[in-house]
Amino acid sequence: MNEYSETYEKEISLVELMFYCLKKWRWVVLSMIVVAVAAGGYKYMSTVKGNQVRQQQALLEKENADEEAADVEEEGPVKNPNVVYYEQIIANSEQELEKQEAYLRDSVIMQLDSRQLQRGTVSFYLKVAEGQGANSWENLIGAYEAYVSDGRLAEQLYGIDADISKAELQYLITFACDGKENYRSASVINSQTEQGTIQMQVAMPDQVIFQVQAIASEEAICEEYLDKIEKAIMDYSKELQAEVVGHELKPLASTQSEMASDDIQKYQTDIISSYTTLLTNLQTLRKGLQTVIDEEGEMITVTEEIVLANPVSAAVKFAVVGLVLGAFLAGFLLILIYLMSGKFQSTEAFREEFGMQLLGEIKAPTGKKKVFGFIDTWLYHLEEGAYANISREEQMRIAAASLKGAAAQKEGLKKIMLTGTIAKEDVAEFCSCLKEHVQEIAFSDYRQIVFDASALEELDGYDAVVFLERKGVSYSKLIKKERELASGRDIPVLGTIVV
Repeated sequence: MNEYSETYEKEISLVELMFYCLKKWRWVVLSMIVVAVAAGGYKYMSTVKGNQVRQQQALLEKENADEEAADVEEEGPVKNPNVVYYEQIIANSEQELEKQEAYLRDSVIMQLDSRQLQRGTVSFYLKVAEGQGANSWENLIGAYEAYVSDGRLAEQLYGIDADISKAELQYLITFACDGKENYRSASVINSQTEQGTIQMQVAMPDQVIFQVQAIASEEAICEEYLDKIEKAIMDYSKELQAEVVGHELKPLASTQSEMASDDIQKYQTDIISSYTTLLTNLQTLRKGLQTVIDEEGEMITVTEEIVLANPVSAAVKFAVVGLVLGAFLAGFLLILIYLMSGKFQSTEAFREEFGMQLLGEIKAPTGKKKVFGFIDTWLYHLEEGAYANISREEQMRIAAASLKGAAAQKEGLKKIMLTGTIAKEDVAEFCSCLKEHVQEIAFSDYRQIVFDASALEELDGYDAVVFLERKGVSYSKLIKKERELASGRDIPVLGTIVV
């Protein structure tokens, strides 16, 4: 029955969608104003409330401060905290530098010539009594070594050289015992052979020799050290006879020689290097302090003024954001309405969508005055271009001529029914123009066959039918429905005029 009954995929023109949204500019502006006022008002109230909370907190803090220190001024010049920080670091560095300078000046070790030192060595013969356990050597050697290294021997020697301290004297005394690691209580050792690891039982020795060495700056002082060391070690041996294990201890030869000490030279170098580094850092800190004073000043003014946010400024910023958000919100809603309302919006593919001819389109706006109507006129000219220069009356006459031409192609057409799905007052102007300029054809009054059963029955008395519809008002589903009603009665459909 209808040659245009195939499935049609509707395409949406982005340009038409854009102009549809622009023509609803009043709704967009209203949405922007509403959202802007809401956002600005919310921010204004929240800022005012926040200021009140800060004022209350500041008042409470001030009351507490007044109770604790009524005689302290609440505002005035105070020391710059950056200056205070530098001054504290510089003071600590100066104290440390003074200590190192005193040590470099007074220390005997730092005055020693590491290439010409006097070294004295006292050797002792040690023998464990018969019948003692396997760990006797370890206990005895450990006891003598501890006596030398923990400072007890240094206390006995202190005072011989009046210029040297106990700590420095302790550094100059050492204990030596060749192969002392072999005198541990463990008498089983592991030996590597071609066949693997073999455990071997080792017999403990019954005698050993150890030495105590002392370094001094002069030969006479070194001799006194040796005599004092021999006496102190022999006295300590008597204590160990009862406390640790029975043994025999005899002093052997005492030797004295000139030596060069790499350890003392390295110690002196490290101390001097540390002093130089500390001095360099102190100079850098002083320069940093002067820079802070030049840039920020030594004193700063601290006030207790409460900084409150400006509610008007904050509200204006939020209102601007609300304007943009309102525009996007209105645009999103208009796009949803355009896509989902089901209303007839575009004439670009009218024939493919509805299966009938578009006889004419009356686009010029009516003469009704609206607020800021010049914006509507400007948008209309922007969308239609040169066609916008044609008056509404002329567009209606063009549509009437197009209808007359379509009727002329059908022989014997005398009566045509005007029908549609929109209100009668929306097409009254065009119906009057049509009856005035096409007098050779009889036109019915505007009827709605989709909604009126009597109008549908009258359709059989006419030779053809013409639909009058309006974009944004008529529903696409109803247009297709009335076309099917006319086609079902074998009434020719000349086409549609969009008013």
